[in-house]
Amino acid sequence: MKRIISICKAVFGWARGLHREAALDSIRNVLAVVGAATVLADFDTMKTWFILPMLGFTFLIWFLDYERHFRGQTIEEANASRK
Repeated sequence: MKRIISICKAVFGWARGLHREAALDSIRNVLAVVGAATVLADFDTMKTWFILPMLGFTFLIWFLDYERHFRGQTIEEANASRK
C-alpha cells in the first residue's frame, strides 16, 4: 500500500511541473483524435483487455504532443516565459 501511495505522489508531483497551456493543448488534440475514433469504432466487439494498452498508447501520444511544444526549449525556460 505504501508503494502505491508513493507512486501516486510521484505522478502528482510530475503533473504539477507540467506547463499548463501546453498540457491542455495536447489533451485537446488527443481528445479530438479519440473522439473521431469513437465515432468510427464499434465498441460492442472490443475486447476488455484492449483498454489498458489503449490508455498507454493514448498517454504516449499526449506526451509526444506535449513535448512538441518545447523543441529547443527547456521546461524551466517555458515556465519562466509564462510568468
